[in-house]
Amino acid sequence: MSEAAALEVVDLVKHYEETRALNGVSLRADGEIFGLLGANGAGKSTLIKSVLGLVAPTSGQVSVGGVNPRTDPVEAKRLIGYLPEELHLYERLTGWEFLELVAGLKNVDCGSAVEEDFRRFGLFERRNELIGEYSLGMRKKTGIIAALVGAPKLLLLDEPLNGLDAESMRLLRLRLETLAEEGVTIVLSSHVMGFIERICARVCVLKKGEKVIEGTPGDLREAAGIADEAFDDVFLHFAL
Repeated sequence: MSEAAALEVVDLVKHYEETRALNGVSLRADGEIFGLLGANGAGKSTLIKSVLGLVAPTSGQVSVGGVNPRTDPVEAKRLIGYLPEELHLYERLTGWEFLELVAGLKNVDCGSAVEEDFRRFGLFERRNELIGEYSLGMRKKTGIIAALVGAPKLLLLDEPLNGLDAESMRLLRLRLETLAEEGVTIVLSSHVMGFIERICARVCVLKKGEKVIEGTPGDLREAAGIADEAFDDVFLHFAL
């Protein structure tokens, strides 16, 4: 491994019986917003689960701030904030109780930072309502706030835009840009390519478990020879 970055993946391989979910993927992200892209089945979820220590690689290495998430899972999870694509919250807790639970699990205070994010995302007046009464967008924003608890060094966001309206997407973009300026590394997986192109410093496209290309959105446009079309067309050029 080179000098410890927030996230470093080296020659990561993962086989499920006859299926190669990942085949020698390497990437490094540090102090930036990094887009992890790919069609369904490309290997994004397996890579994210490997970073979280939930999947044991067949071979290769993963480092989170210099910590191996398989051999030191507690310390690695302390450094990570995670928003899963399939979000399951405790519906019989209020929004505030749920954030207190998350803070307790991370052994941090559920204080001013959480309150500020509740206000930022327009949930403060609803914080004492049961999550079971929340809309999809409110649940998604609660999950995003939960991922931010404890000031993680690495933030993994899997499809964070699902359920968000245009204003909430703008609020999320501004929040993520501020976090990146503060040195937080954000790995963002999304199918909303306009958002990806606008916010990501660099992106990586996976296809059938292999890294096809990595670079700035401009680099990908140049490599695809697509200057003026939507970034969806650039993505599809490499992903299909």
